[in-house]
Amino acid sequence: MSKQRNVVYSAVINSSDHPTADMVLARCKEVMPSINLATVYRNLNALIKDGVIQKVMVDGGDRFDKTLGTHAHFQCKVCNSVVDIEGVDLSCLKGIGFETNNRVDEVDVTLKGVCHNCLNLN
Repeated sequence: MSKQRNVVYSAVINSSDHPTADMVLARCKEVMPSINLATVYRNLNALIKDGVIQKVMVDGGDRFDKTLGTHAHFQCKVCNSVVDIEGVDLSCLKGIGFETNNRVDEVDVTLKGVCHNCLNLN
């Protein structure tokens, strides 16, 4: 793993907020000021391809997740935060054919609402 890839990987693995590429870039710049957004994207894509992180597609753009395996996400419609929802068994959806000649290989579930922090502000 290159030094740049290791810095990008650490920025995702040490996060708890499903960072965007821009958030990863800002965290990487603290350690490696010369890193740029193209390098961050290239390394994020390589880490996804290697299966060590995953991309979560939500409103407002892609986020990156250190948690592997099937799980759901919750996105706040007010602050745009994204969190994991553990303990939901979605594995039963894999392998199901909804129509002839179809097979589900991946499951991506995002629930949307208002997080507890934003609810407490109102």
